[in-house]
Amino acid sequence: MAPEKFAPDWLALREPADHRSRPDALLAPLVEWWTRRRAARAVDLGSGTGSNLRYLAPRLPAHQQWTLVDHDSHLLERGAALGVDHVAGVAWIERVHGDLAHEGLASVRRADLVTASALLDLVSEAWVGRLAQGCAAAGCAALFALTWDGEIIWRGEEDVDDAFVLEALRAHQRRDKGLGPALGPSGGEAAARALAAVGFTTTLASSPWRLGPADAALSRALLEGWAEAAAEQRPQDAPRVRAWAARRLETLLHDFDLSVGHTDLLALPPGT
Repeated sequence: MAPEKFAPDWLALREPADHRSRPDALLAPLVEWWTRRRAARAVDLGSGTGSNLRYLAPRLPAHQQWTLVDHDSHLLERGAALGVDHVAGVAWIERVHGDLAHEGLASVRRADLVTASALLDLVSEAWVGRLAQGCAAAGCAALFALTWDGEIIWRGEEDVDDAFVLEALRAHQRRDKGLGPALGPSGGEAAARALAAVGFTTTLASSPWRLGPADAALSRALLEGWAEAAAEQRPQDAPRVRAWAARRLETLLHDFDLSVGHTDLLALPPGT
C-alpha cells in the first residue's frame, strides 16, 4: 500500500495549533540531555514541510544538523521554499526522499535525536519495534509529538452521533497507512512500551488541540476529513455521517470549543 499523503495546505493549517499544543514539560529534559551529550544531529521522520523543525530548532542549542525524511518530494521542496534552512539554530539540512520503512529507519543510525510529529498513530507495531531497536543501537534520544489518542470532545451540546462517528474514526485510523496495520490511537503508548523494553526512560505528556472560533478554518478542514474517513469506514452509514457533519458544521458557525486529544513522547537512552 502506498504511504498516506498530506496536502501542504493542510499542514500549514494545523501548524499553529500543533506548536501551541506541545507540552513544555518535555523540552527541559531534552535540552539538558542534548547539551550534556553535545548532540548535533536530528532526524525528522515524515518531516513534511518542516513544521517539527520550525518548532524544535529554536529551542535546542545551536549548530544543529538536520536530516529531513519524507516519501513526498513535493513536501520537502515546499519546506525549502518556506525557508526551513534558515530557521534559528540550524547549521545545515539534508533532505532524504524515501520510505520511512527503509530510508527513514536507516537514517536513525546516525542520529543524536530522532523526532516526528503526528506519525505514531499511522505506523505499525512492527515498524515501531524496528525503530526502537534502531534508537537503542544509535544511543539516540527520541521525541514524538502529537500522536492522536482517539479523543475528540465537543464541549457544549452533544450530538446524538458524536460517539458513532468517533468509533468509526478510531477504526479507520487503524487501517494500513503504508507501513502495515496502523496503531491508531494506541501509537504513543505502544512506542513508549517498545522503547522502554530496550532500556529507554520514557515520558508521555498530553498535548491536546483546543480549538475555537479563531481556528474555524482548521476545524472545518478537520470536520470534512473526519466525515470522509467515517463514511469510508462505514459506507452503509454514509448518509448518517453526512447528516452529522452538516449539524457539526452549524456548530462551527457559533462560539464552539473543540478538543482533539494528542500525546507527546520523550524517550531518553539508558545511562542518561
